Amino acid sequence: MNSYRFRPKPSFQTYGTRQQRLVMLVIILLLVGALVFVGSLYLNASSQTRKVTAQLQSRANSNLVDAIGHVSRMAGGVQSNSPIKLGQIRQHIYAMDQINTISIGMRGEGGRIIPQDAIQALYSVLERYEVAVQTATGNTLELRTLLLTHLMSLQELMDTNR
Repeated sequence: MNSYRFRPKPSFQTYGTRQQRLVMLVIILLLVGALVFVGSLYLNASSQTRKVTAQLQSRANSNLVDAIGHVSRMAGGVQSNSPIKLGQIRQHIYAMDQINTISIGMRGEGGRIIPQDAIQALYSVLERYEVAVQTATGNTLELRTLLLTHLMSLQELMDTNR
């Protein structure tokens, strides 16, 4: 009447010969081992990337603090050492720009530490300041204040992005 026959559920041991099951078990173990190995490599690389990014941010911040120090120590008028101090400030801004470029090269656009607009604004004010010092014309106090304002704004921006 009822044509249903009880069939036991297939288990792992019912498939293939003993040697085939052993090969299958070894392959599964190798795949699990490879997965664990690749996962540990990924975690290590991710950790290294975070460390490098933190170090780049620290160095960019250090150059920013040095640039702020140089600008704040400059006098309001043109002095004989003004071009030297402007050169030192330019070095710090250039170093920040290069650190930013390295970070972008490592992590893509998402790795940008300093916005490009901020770098361009700093270079623009610095060029205007250098022209004013070379020609001994213009209000250098106003340009010094503007440069210091840009640097302080950048420092605030970098502090909030940490």
